[in-house]
Amino acid sequence: MTTPYDGKVAAWYVYGGAVGERTIDELAATIKHYAPAVGAVFVKVLDGTDWMGTFESTSDPKPNLAINGTNDINRWVSTLAKYNLDFHAWALPKGVDPQTEGHLMSQVCQQPGVQSLILDVEGGTGFYRGGRDSVRPLMTALRSAIPASYHIGLSMDPRPNHYNEIYPDEWFPFINSLHPQAYWGAFGVSPDVALQETYSTWGHYGSPIIPALQGYNVDHASMDRARNLAISTYGALGISWYTLGGIGPAQFPAVNVPIAGAAQPTPVPPPTVNSGSYGKQIIVAPETPAYREGGYNNTPGPVQSFTNSMGEQSRFAPTTNTASTAWAQWDPQLPTGGFWEISVYVPSQHATTTNARYKIYGISGQAGDFEVPLPQGPVDDLWCSLGIFNFHAGDPTSGVVQVTNLTGEGDMQIAFDAIRWRQVLGVSNPPRYLADGFDAPLGSVADRAQPRIYPPIWYISNGFEHFYYLGPGNTNPALHTGDDLILYDPATNTRQDCAHQPIFAIASGIVISATVQPGSWGNVIVIQHDPLISTGQVIYSRYGHSDPMVVKAGDRVVRGQYIANVGNAFGRFAYHLHLDVSPTQVLFSRPWDWPGTNKTRLETNYVSPYKFLIANRPIKGS
Repeated sequence: MTTPYDGKVAAWYVYGGAVGERTIDELAATIKHYAPAVGAVFVKVLDGTDWMGTFESTSDPKPNLAINGTNDINRWVSTLAKYNLDFHAWALPKGVDPQTEGHLMSQVCQQPGVQSLILDVEGGTGFYRGGRDSVRPLMTALRSAIPASYHIGLSMDPRPNHYNEIYPDEWFPFINSLHPQAYWGAFGVSPDVALQETYSTWGHYGSPIIPALQGYNVDHASMDRARNLAISTYGALGISWYTLGGIGPAQFPAVNVPIAGAAQPTPVPPPTVNSGSYGKQIIVAPETPAYREGGYNNTPGPVQSFTNSMGEQSRFAPTTNTASTAWAQWDPQLPTGGFWEISVYVPSQHATTTNARYKIYGISGQAGDFEVPLPQGPVDDLWCSLGIFNFHAGDPTSGVVQVTNLTGEGDMQIAFDAIRWRQVLGVSNPPRYLADGFDAPLGSVADRAQPRIYPPIWYISNGFEHFYYLGPGNTNPALHTGDDLILYDPATNTRQDCAHQPIFAIASGIVISATVQPGSWGNVIVIQHDPLISTGQVIYSRYGHSDPMVVKAGDRVVRGQYIANVGNAFGRFAYHLHLDVSPTQVLFSRPWDWPGTNKTRLETNYVSPYKFLIANRPIKGS
C-alpha cells in the first residue's frame, strides 16, 4: 500500500511557542537551510475542539504562526509550498465531543493542499478520554465528510503496555497508516529496543508503518542508528522527526539524510527574514584618508608606526596616567543612518593597555559621545566589537570614533589600528542596542523563552557565593562565582545525565575567549555582550567545563546561538555547566579568573546569574 509519506523525511511542528521563529517563512527557511532533505511538515491544527491558536502565548504572540481556522491553514499550505514543503495536518482528538471534533477535522481535510491528517491517540491525562464507544462516532463524522480515498494516519505510544488503552480494533476500519512514536531517549532505552517494540507491537496491524523518531534531547549517533534500523532493518518507506524547536544544531545533520540514500543535499543560505544580517562594510585603517592622528599643544605626539602580523601598517603610542599626549580618529563617513556594528582590530604587537577607552559619536538618542572601554592586552589579532549602534542619517559625526593614550597606566602601549563598521540589516523597529535581553543557556527554545529561569528540570547544584571546597577532603575552599547547572528529576529525587546537552549564548555579543585550561576549568568560553538595551551596560558571560566548543575567539553570536555542549572538565567533575555573569572586564583579561574566598573581589566582579537573567529578560516581541 502506498502512502503520501513514501520516500519522504518529515518534521513535526506543534505551535509557535515551541520554536524560535516568528513566521512560517522563517520556519521554512530554517528547515531548508539546516535540513533540505526534509520534504514535509506535520503541522498540529487541533487539540480536541480547540484550534491550536488557542494555545499561543498572549505575552509573546506569533500571529503569523497561529492557526485559528481554515484560512490560517491555507496560508500555511501556500507558504510552505514556496519552499517545496508538503503540508500534512495532525490533531489530538479527545473523544469528549465526537461530532464537533469530527466536523472540525473534516474541515481541515477539505482544504486544498492538505496532504493527509494524522491523529495522535494516546492514553493518559490530556489525551484521548472518550472511551471505546466514542471512536466510531468520531471517525464516522470525519470519514462521511471527506473522500473515501483521503489518507488518515494514526500515531501512538508503541510500547506493548500502551497498546490496549487506545482500542486499536475500533480505529482499524478508518486508518491508512501508522506513525508510532519510537522515542528511545524519552523511554530510557536504546534505538534498537524502541524500534523492536514498535514493530513487534504494531507490525501485525496490517497498515504501513512510518515511524516518528525522536529528534530532541538525543545525540546524532543514536538518531543515525534509529533511522538506519527503521529503513534498512524494518523497511520503513518514510520517516518523521519530532519536533521542530527541539531539533537543534546537533540533531539537524541526522535529520538531513534522504530516505533513498542519495547524496546529502547541500544546505542553502536562508533568506534575510527579520534577522540582524550584515550589509555594507567600511574599514578605516592607518594610511587611509579617513584616519587622523596627532598630539597636543602643536606637537605631533609620540605616535610610532609598525607593521602588524597581517602585513598592514599600524600605529601605537605609550600610555599615560595623567594627561593625553596622543590621539587617533577614524571617520567612516557613513552613507546612511540606521544600525551599524563597530569593531576594533587589536594587533598582537604594541597593544598592552587594559584600559583603552573608545568614544563613539552621533549615536541616535545619545547626547555627546558614548565611551566604550576595551582592554587590548589580552587580545591578539582579533576584531573586537564595541557594540551595535543606531546612527542619525545626515549627521557628519555619525560613527566617528576617537581614542587617546590616556589610560591611567604607565609603561603600557596602546595600538591605533583599523576600525570596521558593518551595516545591520533586516531588523524592523530595532532597539537602540541589539542586546535586547538575556535568556537561559540551556533547554529547548520554548523553555528558554519562558519568564522563569532556569528551564524545568535544570537546577542549581552550587549557587552564587556558596561556600564550598573545590578539592577533596575539605581542601581548597572557595566562594562560588556563578551557578552550576544540572539536570534533576524531582519526582525521583535523582540527578539525571546531562552529558553533552547543548549550551546557548545568553545574549548577542562577541566571543573573546574559547580556550582550554588543563585544571579544573577544562574548556572555557567567554562572551563580551553587546550593550544592554535598558542601560547600555556591557556584560560578560563565562561557560565553564564545556565540551566540545563550537565557537572560537572572534566569532559573533546572537542570543540563543548554539556555542558548546555540557562537559565535565575532562573527567574532573560530574557533567554540569558552570555559568558566570560579570559586569566588569575581569573575564576579558583573565578568562580563568577565580577569587577564591576573597568576597570583596567576588562581589566586585560577579553577580548572581539567576538574579541577573530574571531581571533582564528579552523585550517581548523583539
